[in-house]
Amino acid sequence: MQARSMGVAALAGLALLITSCSAGDSSSEGPVEVTALLIGYPDEDGIDATTGLPRPGIANLEKAFNDAHDDIRLDIINIPWGEGSTGYAAKTEAMIQAAEACLYEMPGYADYGRRGFLVDLNTMIDADPDFENVWGEQLKAAETVDGELFYLPSNTGIRVINWDAKLFEEWGVEPLSKNPTPDEVLEKAAELTGVNPVTGEQNYGYWYQGKYAVWQFLAIAHAMGADWGRVNPDGTMEIDWNTPEYLEALEWFVDAAQYAPDGALSSDAMPEGFLTDQNVVAIIPEGEAGYFLQSFVAEPDLADRYRTSFNFKGDDGLGGLNSVTPVAMADECDHKEQAWEALKWLAGSDESQEYYYDSLGRLPATEDGAAALPEVAALTDGDVILEQSLTAEATYPWASQDPRWAMQTALEGALAGTLTPEQALEQAQAETELWLADQGLAP
Repeated sequence: MQARSMGVAALAGLALLITSCSAGDSSSEGPVEVTALLIGYPDEDGIDATTGLPRPGIANLEKAFNDAHDDIRLDIINIPWGEGSTGYAAKTEAMIQAAEACLYEMPGYADYGRRGFLVDLNTMIDADPDFENVWGEQLKAAETVDGELFYLPSNTGIRVINWDAKLFEEWGVEPLSKNPTPDEVLEKAAELTGVNPVTGEQNYGYWYQGKYAVWQFLAIAHAMGADWGRVNPDGTMEIDWNTPEYLEALEWFVDAAQYAPDGALSSDAMPEGFLTDQNVVAIIPEGEAGYFLQSFVAEPDLADRYRTSFNFKGDDGLGGLNSVTPVAMADECDHKEQAWEALKWLAGSDESQEYYYDSLGRLPATEDGAAALPEVAALTDGDVILEQSLTAEATYPWASQDPRWAMQTALEGALAGTLTPEQALEQAQAETELWLADQGLAP
């Protein structure tokens, strides 16, 4: 059965047909069918408009699994992200309520796990003598406060620090370290701002994407010892923005922003001239793979000029936004053993990791990503690019909800100078507490 994109009503009918056939002939032979819902992959083979490289459709992933497994037949349903009542969230809710799939790509795993819809995958791991943790510390970071594991990470994005080695050389500034600290970045940003002594051009030491400032701020704050809070065993949340550690981080951010060019506050991308000879910004945090990686692979010399360092790390060795793609197993799945094999393959095989990269530019979430993407591993700083996801922070359970936007709005005010850092944190805290109370999530 080929991967497809379908409406919820049609899926329900298909699920009932499969269920009734299974119940009516328990002696029938053949592979066990496992249905998986994935989100946002190409429906058909095509060509990427930016890179000119092939973009394989989702049927290629399905075929790779089925060619390698005689006893399991993977059926992938691919839906678009969408918005509102026609978006992935509404479709996921309808499908899991109707038990229409065993595996789900599930950004909202935390909520579904609390509601009892998902399998605690630690139970599958404990019963699997052949299980191998290929995801490293990210697997432990994925656990809830109660130690439950509701997903395996199938692929990931990254947030790294890019820096222009040519500008560093022209200014006579020591290269940025592989694991830079906020102090190092701030010191070098100041040294790299001004009229370039070689070219005579105005240079800037620092960059930030104002429209996504919250993610950069959280990396800075974590490196300075801040802790956003916790999810309690009863499902309530404690979120603490108004702390001395967050204040120190925000004061640092406001200080660093003075070394950025005009327009950073309203930006949602990399600075003008990035990856070209016209670049004038030396240190560029929060670099996502989509901004540079395909260009690096096509022209490896670019990676020699535009170097890559890890995002800021805290004392725990972690730091940077965790943008993994979580894949979960429904508790109502009738074929958990076979679904577990499919899940491990979707999240950990070299074949699946290569597909995610070729189709969407997503990176492996496994520790041995170099095996799946040797062309990335061979790049200058390829190890950093492949390993950043393994040292990202744990996912934020409120990442797509009001606490994120409360902090984002407050940061924009502080960076614009309309709020002091103290006022910004007080505002973010007050708005977050209102949301927690409205949602019934306040302790």
